[in-house]
Amino acid sequence: MATSLPSPTIVTSRDKAFGRVVDHMPVDSPADVQAAVDRAVAAWPAWAARPLSDRLAIIRRVRHLGVERIDELARITALETGKTIVEAVPMELAVVLDTCRWLEGHAERHLRTIDPGTPQRILLFGRRHRIQLDPYGPIAVIAPWNYPLAVASGPILFGLAAGNAIVFKPSSHTPLLGQALRDLLVDAGVPSDVIAIVHGGATVGEALISARGIEKVFFTGSEPVGRRVMALAAQAPGFPRPVVLELGGKDAMIVLADADLDRAAAGAAWAGFGHAGQTCGSIKRIYAQRAVAAELERRLADRARALVPGDPLDPATQLGAMANADSRDVVIELVRDALARGARLVAGGPNPVRLAGGSPEAVGHLPATILADVPADARLWQEELFGPVIVIEPFDDDAEAVRLANDSRFGLSASVWSRDERRAMEVARQLDVGSVLINDHLSTYGISQVGWTGRKASGFGVGRSRFGLWEVTRPKSIGVAPGWYRPAWWHPYDARLGSGFRGALGFLYGIRTSDRLRAVRADRAGLGFLARRVMRSIVRRPR
Repeated sequence: MATSLPSPTIVTSRDKAFGRVVDHMPVDSPADVQAAVDRAVAAWPAWAARPLSDRLAIIRRVRHLGVERIDELARITALETGKTIVEAVPMELAVVLDTCRWLEGHAERHLRTIDPGTPQRILLFGRRHRIQLDPYGPIAVIAPWNYPLAVASGPILFGLAAGNAIVFKPSSHTPLLGQALRDLLVDAGVPSDVIAIVHGGATVGEALISARGIEKVFFTGSEPVGRRVMALAAQAPGFPRPVVLELGGKDAMIVLADADLDRAAAGAAWAGFGHAGQTCGSIKRIYAQRAVAAELERRLADRARALVPGDPLDPATQLGAMANADSRDVVIELVRDALARGARLVAGGPNPVRLAGGSPEAVGHLPATILADVPADARLWQEELFGPVIVIEPFDDDAEAVRLANDSRFGLSASVWSRDERRAMEVARQLDVGSVLINDHLSTYGISQVGWTGRKASGFGVGRSRFGLWEVTRPKSIGVAPGWYRPAWWHPYDARLGSGFRGALGFLYGIRTSDRLRAVRADRAGLGFLARRVMRSIVRRPR
């Protein structure tokens, strides 16, 4: 009989460019996970009971400490994710700090009790309602390896502000950054059991999703794992758990003939090759109007060739390392598949780059790669391409550009490049994605008030903005019915009551005046009975 392999007891953090061991982190068992959730269950009521102003004061302290720790957090980011140390600041740390700042200034307004207004049905006159936004309780946040700080900070900080407890599982590829984020929160004043952390791989993640006491799950990662998360949440003990999924992308960039080509090429190089293309919202497909396609290809190729791989800790490095060996190998496989089917290699290629002094454990680099004339049957059109690879193709008119951009299983974000804002806006409105930028790409994620969401295989649910606060709360309607009359629809029933309701609805909701008057005439007796029944209930109310 085959025996299962024992679960690892530690995760090892390695420098992605050179393969050097940075540190180790102990792995939690499923029992450890349940214990962390139990502590969060016990701790969150007191956290939720604290005034919102107190919770926001702690988030302000998170921002203060985060600024003090920028250099150290950027260094760990460069080591564990392969981002250049320059990229680490705007791509990771700026997002965390801006999230804090936005919550400090806007959370109170978006979390306050809502007055929905007076019921429009006259039969419900006198009623008052309020909608309060309650925290879920303990929520699970399962973070990815590509943006361990920026992505994790969204549901964590929003959840804490709204009064939830968090049980956080960072990726096993970036355990130190996960621990650093948790330490930052605890040092700022978040109780340790309100922001619990568990380390490990898939076994730990599955235990967290299924743990008793978890009320909601936030997951960022691949589509196949997202499907598994949904299945586990649906089968969780007690009741199915809601999930928010931020999954993959295959973002399109549409370049119209009147675009500023220098800006478009520079923007494509950054949004396609920044963090070595390992962003869900990286540009993967460029559709350029035929009149400018060749020139854009030339300018982008020049920029791609200038992006020389180097040590992520060196501020002069222009292209960082791959963060994950499995992802690196998939990118190589997809590029080779496209070339084998007849694609034209414009720049770069599928061969990995090893830095001098790197160990065999190093993930290493891939060159900034541009492909053209990619056949329709190439796998990269439909599979996620998580690396520094861009495909460029021409189009003839705006309708074709929209059709090509929407021809994808994914629907995360996109961009349109043009000097004609009205034309660009018209194209943008037709794109089946969660967000569109004009003359820029990718930066929407870092704008706290805008929100971030996907469509199709890119997931669902909203991160950040007021919609992000509503994702970490659940509405509760509390209504007060007036005690001075009894609702007319209570027992006993008879034919006159039915006639009265029929006439009332015809009068209240009829479109044309003639229809409304006809309803009154047809059910005049029933309407009179209904009115008398209501009046009698007022007269006979208890004293």
